[in-house]
Amino acid sequence: MSRDPTAIAEALRGYMPGGEAIGAVVPLTTGFSNETYRIEGVNWILRMPPAGGAILEGHDVLAQARLYAALGEVPGGPPVPAIVAICEDDSVIGAPFFVMECVAGAEVHDTQLPEWFTAPSDPFRRRLCETWIETLAGFARLEPLALLGDPVSPDDDVRMWRSFADRANCPSLVAAYDRLLSRPAPVSGPPSVVHGDVKLSNFMWHESELSAVLDWEMALNGEPLCDLGYLMIFFEGPFHRAATQLKAPGMFTREEAIALWERVTGRSSRGLIWHEMAQIAKILCTMAEGTNLWVTGKNTDPKLAYFQQNLDYYLGVLVSMLDAEGM
Repeated sequence: MSRDPTAIAEALRGYMPGGEAIGAVVPLTTGFSNETYRIEGVNWILRMPPAGGAILEGHDVLAQARLYAALGEVPGGPPVPAIVAICEDDSVIGAPFFVMECVAGAEVHDTQLPEWFTAPSDPFRRRLCETWIETLAGFARLEPLALLGDPVSPDDDVRMWRSFADRANCPSLVAAYDRLLSRPAPVSGPPSVVHGDVKLSNFMWHESELSAVLDWEMALNGEPLCDLGYLMIFFEGPFHRAATQLKAPGMFTREEAIALWERVTGRSSRGLIWHEMAQIAKILCTMAEGTNLWVTGKNTDPKLAYFQQNLDYYLGVLVSMLDAEGM
């Protein structure tokens, strides 16, 4: 299933205030949790649910828009795009959507590193990495947001993701979850805002400065060690390789990242390994569901064919970590 950008543009011209200035609507990404389009003629970005449906439940595009709006009002909060419009009416362009301002900047892609990131000196990348970690560590200082509901304990969050693994027909991942849940999650203190997907490519940069933090669809009020555990997945460790971005000269080591997080948050990282395993398992849920959709023929997107390879690798990593922890 695909959408017609020309039809979307025409509909938005009649719906949006100032819509007569809208030019073409250009697809940017058509991911598994949302679709993103650039609206030419105005400095706007359109986001809506994927035409084929999200791989996992809970990716509420409109909830993300409301969270951007709420974060934009938090003193000392992270930089986020300003919301222009939120529309719950499916009849306008065929699905609920929101429009936000287009923030100047570029990402550091997960695998295809841009020249603006690779060409400068090592100190440039080190400062960028420092800003990235300081910013996500700063989430631990944010008071829980009413919009995100009651705080969720790490154990309850893991139980929710375990149910996804079960529905994805991945018994080996369910078994790993049961091993993880045999030990209570360590906590570092009171709950705060947790982003849930703090990979470097969700941070936008403009003229060497952080311009926006994007993709808050997995945010919750919870334990800040969840974000640090997710961060650790990308650094080289005893059980897994480093992500492509973190191999670049000048980037922090795992130990340096943990130490900086502790300095910024004033919290201890004790028990971090539990949270790293929980976040690896969370990523595996998407891989498991993508693999399930592909092998059952329910979704023929060729990108899903790669999920099986990553699923096998990270399941091996997770089981090795559980074994080492005696769980």
